[in-house]
Amino acid sequence: MIVPTVRFGWAGWLGYDAGIPTRPLAFALAVLVGALAACSSSDPIRVPLTDQGNVQLPRETVAKLPLFDLLTLDTRRGYLYVAHTSNSTVDIVDVRSKKLAGSIAGVAGVKQIALTPDPNIIFASASTAGGVLEIDVDARKVLATIPVDGSPDAIDYDPVHDYVVVCLGGAKKLAAIDRKTLKVVGTVSLPGAPELMTIDPQAGRAFVAINDQDAAAAIDLGSLQVTSIYKGCDIKAPTGMAYDPAQARLFVADRALVSVIDVLVDRCLGSVDIGNGVDQITINPHNHHLYTANGGSRNLSVIDIVSLQPLGEQGTGPSGDGVAADPTTNTVYVIVGRAGIIAVYHDP
Repeated sequence: MIVPTVRFGWAGWLGYDAGIPTRPLAFALAVLVGALAACSSSDPIRVPLTDQGNVQLPRETVAKLPLFDLLTLDTRRGYLYVAHTSNSTVDIVDVRSKKLAGSIAGVAGVKQIALTPDPNIIFASASTAGGVLEIDVDARKVLATIPVDGSPDAIDYDPVHDYVVVCLGGAKKLAAIDRKTLKVVGTVSLPGAPELMTIDPQAGRAFVAINDQDAAAAIDLGSLQVTSIYKGCDIKAPTGMAYDPAQARLFVADRALVSVIDVLVDRCLGSVDIGNGVDQITINPHNHHLYTANGGSRNLSVIDIVSLQPLGEQGTGPSGDGVAADPTTNTVYVIVGRAGIIAVYHDP
């Protein structure tokens, strides 16, 4: 099968029609804004979010330093699932009470959690265990282990095919698991090492960041085939991914940038500056905001996904790599790894 490669050069986005300035122009505007701010010291610095406190996570049981990975929010139950890698647990935060609801043990090397149509059943990628774990939330226990080939990392749920989809970093593959039978339906060979991914819940496809190839891949989960490879558009060592089905826009987090692709017409819409060391990114479809967790620069960038304009940055803390957003309350949750807390913000 011949896979089309969509390549975007500078000419693909210099004549922007989505309101994104070129990076040289963006830099000039940033300098101008900074100069104006310096001349008006009476005006306070505006931050895009409102601090609403923290939630303390369980202390380390074995490791000296806390290590966390990605966040997953279930608005149906009001549960925030935290991949607490150093404790081999999935921590559960009740976002309504802003308290720890409990932890699920025995998830060695946990990376991420995927939701399912049943709010009591979740799946977790467990890299050390070399499998995907089915978990009963109320019972706080692992029900089954599905072995997979390679180190399972990013995981999500495809509602179109009822698949649990997981990236296998070591094998450079993507695996689809039938949620009911708990069997691996098939795998897809990827063009490089996968990082994070996002699911199109309407078309049943996955978009995967291919970190070592400076690319993003689109996978049809029905045929289990790579259908497009996106290059250019300033994509460099991509990590986080988010998709807006309402606009058919794919957001790819790169080195201090978010690249934006219109997947309907295979066109690069440009790049927006963010902080450094970005990992997880997420969209709030209610207020049309994108949040990027920038662990390297210890902040969170906020972008309007319609105008593609940056709205500002919110200081978080060291190792602030995971982020989740609640569209029902416009609340944003960020893992601050070094402190072992979930920072809670309201937008705005």
